[in-house]
Amino acid sequence: MTCRRNFPVALVLFVIALPALSQEVFREVTYTYGAPTTTHFAELDPDTKRVFTGEHAGMAKMKRHVPKPITLDLTGATRAELSAEYWGGHIGTAGQRFRVNDRDWIDLPTLSGTPTEPQRFYRTLLGNNAAAIPLAHLRDGENIFKFTAGKQVAFANDWGFYWIYDFTARVYYDAAKKPHPSGEMISPKPGTTFDDILRLEVNASSPNGTIARVEFIGEYDDFDWDGDGVWREWQYSTNHGVLQHHLGTVTSAPWRVKYDARWLPDQAQPIRVRARITDSSGLTYLTPPIGDIMQKRAHRGVRMIKPDVVPERWMSRAGRESPKGTINVKASDLDGATFARLVLSTWSGDVEDTSVHELRLNGQRLASRFGEFHNYAQNALEVPLDRLKAGVNEITMFSTFMGHMLEINWPGPVLLIEYKK
Repeated sequence: MTCRRNFPVALVLFVIALPALSQEVFREVTYTYGAPTTTHFAELDPDTKRVFTGEHAGMAKMKRHVPKPITLDLTGATRAELSAEYWGGHIGTAGQRFRVNDRDWIDLPTLSGTPTEPQRFYRTLLGNNAAAIPLAHLRDGENIFKFTAGKQVAFANDWGFYWIYDFTARVYYDAAKKPHPSGEMISPKPGTTFDDILRLEVNASSPNGTIARVEFIGEYDDFDWDGDGVWREWQYSTNHGVLQHHLGTVTSAPWRVKYDARWLPDQAQPIRVRARITDSSGLTYLTPPIGDIMQKRAHRGVRMIKPDVVPERWMSRAGRESPKGTINVKASDLDGATFARLVLSTWSGDVEDTSVHELRLNGQRLASRFGEFHNYAQNALEVPLDRLKAGVNEITMFSTFMGHMLEINWPGPVLLIEYKK
């Protein structure tokens, strides 16, 4: 079963692929499809010749490129981009793109770091990404967004298909010409050290009215919550437009939070933090980053061990064991170990019948009935220390379910080992 022990759950609100500039002013508009009853929309390769029958017969009638309207304010705009939450769909599906107002198609961001084509790996990207939109493609007021799927370029069966949960259009403005919220970080200061609690505070005000929320984000090494294959980055993921796995959100003054860093992996480099300040008009100001913040734990630590092998098409169904992934654990990694967990992103992890559905470590069942059926999940599974060994540890899946396969998303699982110093 999924382990919840001392696993901090961060809070609230949506996307931002952080730019290189020291401060930014922007407005986000999120398109959430069919909420609250429908959680996604899908795109099918419009050129497929596949004949759909049975439970998939409805796909033959699926409408392609259904318009998705969003109203945007372009007064004073300097640039724009789109961030998306999407499941990569059938393995090998390429050509995941969007267009605005029937202008040129633009590729959605995809994975980084894969040893072969990214389409060969299961993937769920959760909003911490951005594709630039030329301002010439946009207009002040209503804009029509459309999406499409391409063919399967690997493991092909002429069934290119994927899901989009939500997408956000983000417009940046000239800060000198757009009245906007503002503020500055009060805590932490450059050079701050912290143990298992990181205290964050900002002052905030706006000429447009009240402050609606402040969200704190940090740049550090961690499990790849957003699924893009980048380990050290400005960390967060999104769930239907809501920021998660960040440092925290506060919706009333004083604008401060305490980030629970007990399961933050040991950091080899200083971290940086900054705040997103959003006012009641929907404008957001991103503060300059505060750097040189050092993690220094006195009595304990958390080692993060990344996978060595993440197989292509890492899945199981219908009684077929999955390919093997591996994590190489050094003997020194187990020194002083007090607790361990495996953290991974899955798709269609749980099933609602009596089928076997297992994750296995070194050939033995580690967990079953974890994740979420026909949806993504980020899982933290307790690992008994006596199940780990120095050297190569193998991770496989086994499922007898005849429906959708159990999938592990790129970049694979990480092992977190808590130890005493």
